[in-house]
Amino acid sequence: RFFAAIDGATYDTWQEVTSQGGFFMTYNRLFGNPFAYTYEPILPVGLEAPAMELPWQAGETWYFTGGPHGAWNTGSAWGALDFVPPAEQAGCMPSDAWVTSMTNGIVVRSGHGAVVVDLDGDSFAGTGWAITYMHLETRDRTALGTAVKTGDRLGHPSCEGGFSNGTHLHIARSYNGRWLSADGDLPFVMSGWLSSGAGAEYDGYLTRDDHSRVACVCREEINAISR
Repeated sequence: RFFAAIDGATYDTWQEVTSQGGFFMTYNRLFGNPFAYTYEPILPVGLEAPAMELPWQAGETWYFTGGPHGAWNTGSAWGALDFVPPAEQAGCMPSDAWVTSMTNGIVVRSGHGAVVVDLDGDSFAGTGWAITYMHLETRDRTALGTAVKTGDRLGHPSCEGGFSNGTHLHIARSYNGRWLSADGDLPFVMSGWLSSGAGAEYDGYLTRDDHSRVACVCREEINAISR
């Protein structure tokens, strides 16, 4: 359809460009086989989420400010949760609090506010489980290629990377390159806290045993989570 819509296209030019010796051959020469990284099924039957810890240091209390919402910009799966560290003020400001790794893995991206940790050891976030930590400040951010253990420091929460009107941490998971919903069949489970949604973007809960916390753009008892 794209090549047929180009100005001046004829049936003969369309046949040429859509043949095996046309666009496909050019793409393959420049970038490789586009189907080489296909994984079917993307989400295998019986898939289980890995065990995770809360993404801050033991003994600290952070605040749950964003329930399930877009993992990456508008229109993506509601795969993300937001947290803020203790602070006296709101808005974008430097924080000395540390974001810590929720799992073991290898840092396969570090830049523009994002740290991506690959969990299966192949250093490629497009296969298996990967976790994206967003809005990490450039200062002290862990380097590309770093092997991390659960609880290792990754960086400081900030407003870097994407849209943010306040210092916070945005976390999201993917499997075989697909964002996983935080309010679906495979919710976040972090230090026993289970994520769920409330039907609207950014609304939601974290529940552990008979304790429940509600997402709130605030720092109060109702959204305080201690590790």
